[in-house]
Amino acid sequence: MNHHLCTVFLVMGLAGGCWEQGLPATAWASPGTDVFQAFTQHIGAQIGKDKQEFAIADSCTVYFYQHLKKKPRAEVERIHFAPLSKTGLNYDCGKLFPEGLEQAREAFGNTQQRLSLSLTFYQMALVGDGDDNQEYSAQEIQDVLEAFGLPYLDGLPHGGYVIALTGLFESIRNEVQFKFLMEGMQVLMNKGYRFTDTDQAALNRELN
Repeated sequence: MNHHLCTVFLVMGLAGGCWEQGLPATAWASPGTDVFQAFTQHIGAQIGKDKQEFAIADSCTVYFYQHLKKKPRAEVERIHFAPLSKTGLNYDCGKLFPEGLEQAREAFGNTQQRLSLSLTFYQMALVGDGDDNQEYSAQEIQDVLEAFGLPYLDGLPHGGYVIALTGLFESIRNEVQFKFLMEGMQVLMNKGYRFTDTDQAALNRELN
């Protein structure tokens, strides 16, 4: 994870942050809403893609089961997202999954896992906004980055913080690091951050 973010800092000419875990932060001007909005919108866009891919895999799995006249196997639910289509009639399942049921089932499991991770990361991003003002202060950005063992560079342009945070999301998502994600969120919780009713409402909007 550190290697990925250090690459970002190197590109921006700020490589010094890669070698120090605790940098003094002397200027605490708030990055405003730009960082929080760009970060959560990036995650939200990925959630939209994940939901669509999951809906297709789920629908086509049901479609193949119906054509084989088999009862679908019970699945452990890790998320609470119900696709609108359950029949497969809206998709060319035979073309999407030429190997049939087992290929669709594999896609179902993979897409469910990716969607669950994206939603959980979105939850973490909301938790990181400690006062629920839809804005990250410099302190909140520092806390989020350091929760995942990444350095905070004081005075980085707003776009640099967005790159750092979205890069963290992409790294965790690509490697499907649920354990690492939950450990980072626990670090935030230990500092007093909480998943509030406001956060739950925002997460619910992503699920709808």
